[in-house]
Amino acid sequence: MAAAGVILALAGCGNGDAQSGPTDGGADPAAVAGREFWSTSVTDRGAERPLVDGTRIALDFRDGNIGAAAGCNSMGGTYRIDDGVLVVGDLFTTEIGCDPERHAQDEFVAALLSSDPTIALEGDRLMIASADVEVELVDRAVADPDRPIVGTTWEVTGFLEGEAATSFAVDEPATLVFNDDSSISGFDGCAAFTVPVEVADGSIGGPVDGDGELQFGPIAVDDPAADCPAELDEYRSLVQAVLAGQATYTIDGPNLTILNDTVGLTLRAQ
Repeated sequence: MAAAGVILALAGCGNGDAQSGPTDGGADPAAVAGREFWSTSVTDRGAERPLVDGTRIALDFRDGNIGAAAGCNSMGGTYRIDDGVLVVGDLFTTEIGCDPERHAQDEFVAALLSSDPTIALEGDRLMIASADVEVELVDRAVADPDRPIVGTTWEVTGFLEGEAATSFAVDEPATLVFNDDSSISGFDGCAAFTVPVEVADGSIGGPVDGDGELQFGPIAVDDPAADCPAELDEYRSLVQAVLAGQATYTIDGPNLTILNDTVGLTLRAQ
């Protein structure tokens, strides 16, 4: 969960400079490390607490740090698990202007994480509970599994150049479909194209999630003489620039990122 905006420190009730360590009860620190969990139910003082429409509570445990989001700002801090208790250090949060309901939801989650709640893990399900609040969550990989790279229609959502992310307003976004014959059928915003592709192990049926490597062949545009608006020139050039030579890819749920040495594509499964 990427942080954005101005960072503010929230004084937490837990202890700072925390690292995951052995525990005699509750969740095993090693079992939650490197995993993200999404809320499935929230109760407050025994009653169901509905979340703002279109939002969820997400917790991400990584490298001794916990990240959290509840529909508006991102927050995080160090953590450890002591005898089934989640101890979060001083909590930091971004400052993004949201409606009062989402701000209140952020404060609710921050208060829960700062209360030294109990934490219990059973398989893919995680329970975080304070004296009044219980949040049940499920592993993100179960709630929203990585899409297979082959056979999925991927729609371009933006471009990455160095540390800058850009997007274009186009009538019909570019799309890619990885076929099982080591090729991609694509649309660059104006014309259809095909391009040969191989994954690192030489088989398009290789890795379907996580990280992988791609080797592209030459692009063949179906109609090179197609009458395309001049405002699409840069858009089409960036799409085609990514699909050349070698690149890496990462799949995270419905999101695909393809990066080469100079430019990248962000895409979303349709």
